[in-house]
Amino acid sequence: MSPPEPRPPLLQRLLRAVRNVPLLVTVGVHVALGLIAAAVIVQQTTAAKKRTFEAAPEAAAPKPIEHRLQVARRGGASASAASPVSANRIFSASPDALTLPSLPDLPSMNGGFGGFGASGSGVGLGAGTGMSTSLGGGVGLGGRGFMSLSFLGATTPNPSQIIFVVDTGTAIMAPAKGGFRAFAIIREEILRLVGKLPPTCRFNVILFRAGSSGEAEDTTDAGVELNLFRAELVPASSEAKKDFFTWMAPVNAELGNFGPGSATRSTPWKRKALPPEAGLDPLLYPPVWSRAVHAALEQQPTTVYVITSTDGVVRRAIDAQTAGRRRAEIDKARTAFNAALAKEGLNAETVVEARNRAYRKAGRELAAANKKFLADGQDPIVVAGNDQIFTAATQAELKRRGVTITLDPTGWSRADGTVFKIPEQNVANWEGASWNDFHAHLAKLQKTLLPERAVLNLFLFVGPNDKALNATENLTATAKRNGGTFQLLTTRRLEELQAREAAAK
Repeated sequence: MSPPEPRPPLLQRLLRAVRNVPLLVTVGVHVALGLIAAAVIVQQTTAAKKRTFEAAPEAAAPKPIEHRLQVARRGGASASAASPVSANRIFSASPDALTLPSLPDLPSMNGGFGGFGASGSGVGLGAGTGMSTSLGGGVGLGGRGFMSLSFLGATTPNPSQIIFVVDTGTAIMAPAKGGFRAFAIIREEILRLVGKLPPTCRFNVILFRAGSSGEAEDTTDAGVELNLFRAELVPASSEAKKDFFTWMAPVNAELGNFGPGSATRSTPWKRKALPPEAGLDPLLYPPVWSRAVHAALEQQPTTVYVITSTDGVVRRAIDAQTAGRRRAEIDKARTAFNAALAKEGLNAETVVEARNRAYRKAGRELAAANKKFLADGQDPIVVAGNDQIFTAATQAELKRRGVTITLDPTGWSRADGTVFKIPEQNVANWEGASWNDFHAHLAKLQKTLLPERAVLNLFLFVGPNDKALNATENLTATAKRNGGTFQLLTTRRLEELQAREAAAK
């Protein structure tokens, strides 16, 4: 037996172990991966077993279904102090016993009234006019709550307190703007919309036109005539709607009876005193339509719709010294005019009377023509004054209908046939102011009269040939500053809106 082999030195054993480290690492990695794979398989198998289930045995009786009702109560603290609602829970043994009804289709948010109004009795709109307004259809008295309201293309979300401010001056019916038919469509649109209002909404309508009220105690009321449907906002109940239809139907519907007073009754505006801290300029003359808006803001609406035939002008009262200078200039012009007439052997008063007589004659001729138009089933031609008979638009409309009205120059013309230009007789007691002044004025009104600013939507009614660039800029800025929109309206646009509404029925 051979002797045992001697052990290698310690240094050699260490070097040999180092050379075998990669092999040991490889073996260790494979063992670890195998353990991980085994753990994953075990976990998936366990999860699959947990997801399996067996159907529960059939119950002897269905468990009662519990329906919890939460009732919202209006009225704040006073309402909460009332007796609580009993029957907080309702139980049913049948799953179908308390099935909720299907929800109605929500109204469109992009304008229109599809599905807003419920059916109801109608009120005719053409009684007593004797004119071809074609507005004899009924206006519904129904209405349900809705999410948005659309008027002449302007949409207002969640309306609650609405006032319509409507220009009823004859200028809005002038041939240049579309004639008598134009206001008939505006009237029908307002009647239709009020008929759609839900009872939860409160509304009012204010009619206005330029002119003197005759009762103004300060300059801000001068030059405007107002008529309110009601002295304050009223709920849109069936009774209020019927009253409104009767009140509004004759407005500007009969020749010779135009303006705010053509409604069935008159409710004048009684201005409320403003506190000194309101900071309004007492010498500022705002546009006529904005004075009607002032009356509307006193009733604290959430939305105001304004239809006007002009953007108006912003003016400021002049002082006595300036008024005196203007009076002197007018007197000087009149003296020169009288002297020029005297050289031709004429008297100034005689010339002025001859001119007035010529315009009165033209007015009588237009009245005779309108009588014939009505007999033939045509709309009358409406003018703001006899001098407007001789505007290009009115003369073109008369010619289209086969009527000729000329201005008689007898007694107030020169030898060559040209008429005398008679100088101004009255002194203007105002001067121009800026629209920025008016914007500040309206902002102060909003802040003083309302807890929250009312949305102001403006509509300017124009003719096809009107140049409304400046008016558009002024009214657009006003609407935007008051959270609303501005739109131009034409007779053609109104007819398109009416046709669209008729097609949707």
